[in-house]
Amino acid sequence: MRRLIVVGTVALLTGCGSSVASPRPATSSQTPTAEISCGEVELGQGEVLEVGGAKERACFEGALREGRAATLAVSQPTIEGDPIVTTWRLATDRTLTGDIDSSKDRFGNQAHTLVSCGRITQLPDPLRCAQSG
Repeated sequence: MRRLIVVGTVALLTGCGSSVASPRPATSSQTPTAEISCGEVELGQGEVLEVGGAKERACFEGALREGRAATLAVSQPTIEGDPIVTTWRLATDRTLTGDIDSSKDRFGNQAHTLVSCGRITQLPDPLRCAQSG
């Protein structure tokens, strides 16, 4: 009797486990259009992103290679120590733009300046673009 119960249980479990699994729906983190955050880098006086934020820049370069949207925020101090924060945005069509926030620069223009590199195939070195009017 015990043997019959064990065989029956195994058969039941095997039958339940043999169904074809349906594919899982893609989550937003699995879709190629999901924006990647490459983080925030706070550079010191005279420090450059290519050294002080090498890991974050590599993330941004990877997003460019894969055609994925990404953001990267870079804070650099003025000579007086006020932060200038540039938020770089890479679109899926490989368009690179930057929003330079100098609103906390006590001795500067205290404004937002938009810059654009247009469509790119590799990141500029150093990471900067011409002003967009």
